[in-house]
Amino acid sequence: MSPADKKNIVEERKQLVNEVLEAYPEKAKKRRTKHLNVHEEGKSDCGVKSNVKSLPGVMTARGCAYAGSKGVVWGPINNMFSFSENIA
Repeated sequence: MSPADKKNIVEERKQLVNEVLEAYPEKAKKRRTKHLNVHEEGKSDCGVKSNVKSLPGVMTARGCAYAGSKGVVWGPINNMFSFSENIA
């Protein structure tokens, strides 16, 4: 793949990121811009900022994992405890 082809791919992906950001309202777009970027060859990173606090009401990967484990792990344990209380 020639350097020109690689540059075209990077530009196409940047354009795709911009299209995704256009779907957001202006305030959200400003915040999300920091989290979406394209990695360019030769750079040490792509500049994505991910070490920030999450916003209240926004489902994050961490929140999703917590909610999933709460239902998957504690749901059956709670049911088991309820059944044993009813039997005794």
